[in-house]
Amino acid sequence: MCEQKTYRPLSQLSRWFLGGILCLLTSSVALADRTVNVPLNHSIYAFVERYEARGILGGEVNGIRPYSRLQVANLLVLIRSAIDAGYAISLTERSLLVQYESEWAFELGREEPEGVLERLLKKRPALLYRAEEGQIQADVLVRQQTNRFTGWGRTADEVIYRNTVGGTVRGNVGQHLGFRMSFAQTREQGSRTYVWRDQVFQRRIEVPQLKGTLTDYHEAMAYMTVSLPYLAVEFGKDEARWGPGREDNLGLSNHAPSFPMLRLKSQLGAFRLVSIAGVLRACPDRPDSPLCSGMADQAASYIVNRQSRTIERSKYIAAHRLEVALTDWLDLGFHEVVIYGDRGLEPVYLNPFMFYWAAQSHLGDKDNVMMGLDIDIHRGDNRRYYLSYVIDDLKKAAIFSDDFANKFSLQAGLFWVDPPLLSDGDLLLEYVRVEPWIYTHKFPINTFRHFDAPLGHALEPNSDLIRLVLEKRLSHRWTVRVESRRSRHGENEILDDGSLRNVGGDIHYGWRPGDERMSKKFLDGLVQKRTEFEARVHWDIAGSLGIELGFAKTWAKDVYLPPNWGSSIPRQRRTGIGSGAQQELFLDIRYRRF
Repeated sequence: MCEQKTYRPLSQLSRWFLGGILCLLTSSVALADRTVNVPLNHSIYAFVERYEARGILGGEVNGIRPYSRLQVANLLVLIRSAIDAGYAISLTERSLLVQYESEWAFELGREEPEGVLERLLKKRPALLYRAEEGQIQADVLVRQQTNRFTGWGRTADEVIYRNTVGGTVRGNVGQHLGFRMSFAQTREQGSRTYVWRDQVFQRRIEVPQLKGTLTDYHEAMAYMTVSLPYLAVEFGKDEARWGPGREDNLGLSNHAPSFPMLRLKSQLGAFRLVSIAGVLRACPDRPDSPLCSGMADQAASYIVNRQSRTIERSKYIAAHRLEVALTDWLDLGFHEVVIYGDRGLEPVYLNPFMFYWAAQSHLGDKDNVMMGLDIDIHRGDNRRYYLSYVIDDLKKAAIFSDDFANKFSLQAGLFWVDPPLLSDGDLLLEYVRVEPWIYTHKFPINTFRHFDAPLGHALEPNSDLIRLVLEKRLSHRWTVRVESRRSRHGENEILDDGSLRNVGGDIHYGWRPGDERMSKKFLDGLVQKRTEFEARVHWDIAGSLGIELGFAKTWAKDVYLPPNWGSSIPRQRRTGIGSGAQQELFLDIRYRRF
C-alpha cells in the first residue's frame, strides 16, 4: 500500500493520479536513482514544458534545473495518467511519450530489454550491469560536426570540423547513493591557425591545446548523490540552469563549462529550495589574462625548472534559489548569486538560508551579489507567460538616477503550444534587456563568468534582444525549427587617441575611476546591430542515433571585425569596424545527445 503525499496544491490533477504517482514516490526502485540528474541538453525538458503550458502538470515543472531522473519519471506518470483519464493528444506526442517511458523504464519499475541491439533501438544505454546492491549503465558518445562559413569579406570559404568521442556511466549503490560520470574529447580543425583560445569555434571550453591548424579540448563531469528523507546532496562537477526561460536565463545558464560544486536540494510542500557552493576558474592562461582577472596576475608567478609557474587566483560562487507554487497556475521564484575570490571559501556564504546581500555588507562590500525575481504563469490554455527581473547592483541613495551602480536586466517571454496553423508545434516569443555594466564588477575577479564564458545570459551588457522561435514536430522522429533574432549592443568605443570610452558594454571591463558615473545610458557607445535567421531539421534515425542539418545567416552593422564571430574576442585582436553578412551551413551527426 502506497502512502499518500502532497507536494503542492494540485486540485486540477488530483483526479488523474491518485494511485500511480504516489506509489512511484515511495518505491524503493525510485529511491535508488533519486537524484542522478538529467543533462540539460536532453529533449525531455522541452517535452514536459508543453504539458505545463497545457495545465496538465500544474506547477510540477520548475525553474531549478537539472531535474533528477526521478523528477522526470514522476512527470511522465502524471502525463500518462491524464491521457488515460481522457486527455487527447496527437499520434506524434503519443509516440514520444512511449519513447520516453522506454528510456525511463528503470525509474518507472518496468522490464528493460537485455539484448544490446534491442537496447540501442529503444534509446537505452548499450551496457547494463545489475546486482542485488545496485546497477550500472554505460554508453558511448560519438559526434561529428561540420560548419561552413561564407561571406563577411572572406576571400575563400571557411570550414570547421569537430569530432567528439566520449562516454557516460551512471548508476546507484543501494537505495540512497547515486553517481554519474561523463567525458567528451573533441578535436577541432579547419582552415584557421589556432594561436589564441578565442579562435576555437566552440565557446564552452575549458583548456584547449592549440596545435597549429587543429586544437583539442575536453570536458568531464562526475558527481555522486546521496538521497536523505528530506534532502538531496550532490557533490562533484556538474552544471546548473535556473529560471523560467526555456533555453537561456538571466540568473544561471549553462554557457560556461561545468564546475565543481556542492548542491543541496529540498522540498516542503509547495516550496522548493536549492543551494550551490562552487569553485570557478578566474581566467585561462592566455595573453589577455589581465582582462579577465586583474593586472596583478602577471606578478603572481615564480620560476621552477626554468619555466614560469603562474599562481592562480581563487574564485568561488555561492547561489541559492527558492520557488513557491502559489497556485496550480502561478509559480514565483527568487534567487541570489554571489561571486567572490582572492581568499578562501567564505563560511557565511555556505549557509543556504543566508541573505547574501546582507552578508556581503558584513564582509566589507567587496563581492558581487546579484538577485532576481521571476514569475511563471500557466493557466492551462496552451500558453505560458514568464517574467524575470534581475538586480546586479543597486545604489539605494540614488535608486532612480542614471548612476552606473544601478544595474538591472529584464526577460519576458510567451511560450505557446499548438498555436493556430501549427499543430504539434511550439511558438516562443521573447524579449531580453541587459543594462550596461551588468555582470561586471570593480574587482575583475568578481566578474560573472567561469573561464571566459558568461554564467548568466549569453547577451552582452548594454544590449537587448527580441527572438521568435517556431518548432514543428512532423513525427516523433522529425523536427523542424526556425528562429529569428534581432539584437542591439552598445559597445565600448576606442577613441582617436587610443583610449577606451567605457560605457559598460563589455563584461571584461567593470567601472573604472574616470569613467562616466552619473550618466549611464542604455545603448550608449558604438551601437552594433545584428539580424540573424536560422533553420534546422533534426531526424532521429534510430534509437540514440540522430542527424541535424541547418542553415544560418547573419546581417551585421557597425561591428568589430574579429577572427571569428564570437563576442568574447579581446579588443586587442579586433580588426576595425564594418558591416556585412555571413552564411553558415552546418551538419551534426551524433550517437547520444547527452
